[in-house]
Amino acid sequence: MKIFIFLIFICGTFECFANELSLIKKVFKNQNFIPKMGNEKYGSYLQMNIDFKSIQSLFFKLDKKLKGSLSKENARVEAHITVITPIEYREVLEPAGLNINDINIIAVESNIQNSNFSIDCLGMGETKDKTNQTYYLVVKSQTLLDIRKKIFKAYIKKGGIPSQFDPTAFYPHITVGYTTRDLHLTGDGVLKGNNSCWRDIKLL
Repeated sequence: MKIFIFLIFICGTFECFANELSLIKKVFKNQNFIPKMGNEKYGSYLQMNIDFKSIQSLFFKLDKKLKGSLSKENARVEAHITVITPIEYREVLEPAGLNINDINIIAVESNIQNSNFSIDCLGMGETKDKTNQTYYLVVKSQTLLDIRKKIFKAYIKKGGIPSQFDPTAFYPHITVGYTTRDLHLTGDGVLKGNNSCWRDIKLL
């Protein structure tokens, strides 16, 4: 009985499981570039497209470990690394005269879909009241950071104010799933970097 009580104490409310989850290496397989040029307020941004099936497989593994707590209704149907966020584009870059076409040209000329990236861990972010969690792969990529720096140079040439856009303020990640909705830095205060590492990732 004492052992059983101790196990409940160290596991918390979630099912106990190893500190490691597996991800197939197909996640690094080259994909086609998908431009995002929507007319809605936050419909334009820049992303690197990622193999969805490998991320979907991780979603199912994680959801099983979390006893089905991930949202299926709002589950992702594609996978990507956001390079320029919708807010960065609409509120900073576009007003300076740098349109999404200009950004896409820089991305294609830089071979964005051939960008190298590494996966540090599975991160977890949550609301202050801990009622909603989001899970994502924390990524590092000097190549994608370099693309942001090229966009910064183009922004400055258009007369953009340097202090309004920092290309190094970059938290690359691949969203896996969430319990209710995704969480972001703007509005939720969630920083999706190594600070939020929650589980190790093993590549198969």
